[in-house]
Parts: sequence; structure tokens; C-alpha cells
Amino acid sequence: MFALVDGNKIYMSCERVFRPSLNGRPVIVLSNNDGCAIARSNEAKDLGIKMGAPWFQIRHLEVTADLVALSANFPLYGDMSDRMMSLAAALGPTQEIYSIDECFIGLQGVRDVTLRAWAIRSRILQWIGIPCGIGIAPTKTLAKLANHIAKTAERKPGSYPAELAQVCNLAELSSSQLQSLLERAPVTDVWGIGPRLGAQLIELGIGNVQALRGLDPATARRRWSITLERTVRELQGYSCIEMEHGPVPKQMIACTRSFGQVSQSPFSSGTTVRLSCLSGARLGSGRCISFSTGTSSQFCVIMV
Repeated sequence: MFALVDGNKIYMSCERVFRPSLNGRPVIVLSNNDGCAIARSNEAKDLGIKMGAPWFQIRHLEVTADLVALSANFPLYGDMSDRMMSLAAALGPTQEIYSIDECFIGLQGVRDVTLRAWAIRSRILQWIGIPCGIGIAPTKTLAKLANHIAKTAERKPGSYPAELAQVCNLAELSSSQLQSLLERAPVTDVWGIGPRLGAQLIELGIGNVQALRGLDPATARRRWSITLERTVRELQGYSCIEMEHGPVPKQMIACTRSFGQVSQSPFSSGTTVRLSCLSGARLGSGRCISFSTGTSSQFCVIMV
């Protein structure tokens, strides 16, 4: 059994812990140099702000829609994440930190899993102020889906049964209940099913999770990949993805900067390139492997 603990919009939640006046207002967090939006509150999403939207294109919303834009505070987010992960670890004997706001918990030998999950969620919210969704299931793929259902049921009443909001344990459902639930879940909500693969599956009539769950694993492997075969088996309840107990070595380190407006100054561009190279070299143990620039009609992006 696995649980996935996921902090709700952790950048936004961290900011609202220290600035409660931001609750209920459209808020975005901007990237380094305030180049683009890297986190959005639900209220900001309702304004049509897309992830990665350049700041200069949406700046007018400060006046017209009371938008609040914040510079990213990564040390704060990292500290709050560490605290959340420390509390989440009490849910089970093993933990895999998957990202800054997500961790898998192995539940071997844990009794009263759902009650314990509710207690951990309440503790995280009370002690550090970050709301979480917790999904519980026999496999990591199903736990990821259960977490999505838990968060969606809370955010969009009526999308899923209300009793599955915040904490969703798929292992407690009967076969008929689970089938009915998975028929309501779009296939693109499955971990690892991207837009392109999702479109292919939908074209073949595999539009929901239950339909994908019923796909023959050998067919999935032959027609697509061993990765999809593994996903299908996980949806069928066979655990194929084990817990990882150490950090995965980084294969690539990117240090990027974007200008908020057109820059034609060699001095400005050169300074940014130099600083990005130094930053990238520090992250890569003194090695700068490659350098590239990209431009659009509106702004310039430098990647090291």
C-alpha cells in the first residue's frame, strides 16, 4: 500500500501562511527576475492566467483585477517543504520525497490507514498551515490518481463523491464503487499519460481510467511502450514501481533568465550571460557544458 501526500499549491500556501490577507485574492508567484508566472492561485487561474505567462503581458491585471504578484522566495518554500515532509513521514515506515510538494509513503504494516492519514493532514495544516491532499491505494499510480481525486473533489464539488475530498483511500472501495469512480476519471488524469498519448487513447475509445485499466497489458506494450504496460498493470492493482529511498541523480541542470522587455543592450545581455554561466557552473561542479539563447518577438531567453 502507498500514500501520496501532496501540498496544495505549496508556493501559494507558503505565502498565505505569512500573509493571510492574500486569501481569496488572485495571486501569482513570479520566477527569478520576475520574468513569468510559476505559480497561480485558483482565483488567478479564473482570470485566465496561464502557467509561464510573461509578467509584462499580464501586469495590467494588477489594476483591473486586483492581481497580486509576488517575487519567488525559494528559501522559504524549501524550508516549509522540509517541515511538511518531516510531518508526513509519520504516516508510514518509508518515505520517498518526489518533489518539493509531494512524497510517497510506504504503508507496510500500518493499521487504520485512513484515520491516520486524516490525523497527519490535520497536523500539517495546524502546525505549518499548508493544506494537503492524501491519496491511498495499492500502487503508486493509483495513489497518485487517488490524490488527484481527493484534491479535485474538494476544489470542484460534484466532480467526485464528497466523502473522497481531502483524503481518498481507493482500497476501501468495493469493486463496483471503484469501477464507477474510475469511469468518471479522464484518462489524461493518470500519472504519465501526457496530452499526445492521451489523444491517441481517446481516439481509440479509451477515454477514462476504467477503460485504460481494462486494456490488455501486452497490447499496451506492443502498440505503445513498456511504460504504458507498467501503467496498466499498476491500474489493475499490481505494484510495478517501487519506492526510491535516495535522491535521483540529476541528468541536466538548467540556469535560465528571461527579460521582461526587449533588450538590445550588449552590456545588459552580456552581464546576464556571465552571471548565468557562473550560477550554472556552481550547480554543475564547475562545468559549463552548453550555452544557448532563444528569442521571440516579445522577449529574450538565455539558457546555460
